[in-house]
Amino acid sequence: MSAGRLQRALARSATAAGAALTIERHRARAWHSATFAGDRHELVVTGASPALDAWLDRLDPVALRVPGHVIAELRVVARSSAAGHTRAELTGYTVVTG
Repeated sequence: MSAGRLQRALARSATAAGAALTIERHRARAWHSATFAGDRHELVVTGASPALDAWLDRLDPVALRVPGHVIAELRVVARSSAAGHTRAELTGYTVVTG
C-alpha cells in the first residue's frame, strides 16, 4: 500500500513550498482495473493559511515522487479557510509501477 509514501511525498512538497502541512486523516483502499493495480486515496489536510492555500493552488501530482508508484490523479475536492487556518480534502489514485 502506498499510503505512507504518498503522505511523505505531500509533506516534502508542502515543506519545499514553505507550507506546514498536517495530515488529519488518510484512507487508502486497494483498487484494480483490467491493466493496473494501486490505491484510491482520501485525505484531509490542514495547515496555516495562506501558505497552504498557495501550495494547494499549484499542487502538481506529476511533480510528486512516490517510490514504486505513479500518482494517476490527485485533486482538491473541498477547501475551507477561517482564522488563518485551511482545511482541504484531497482524493486521488496511485498506480503500482514495480
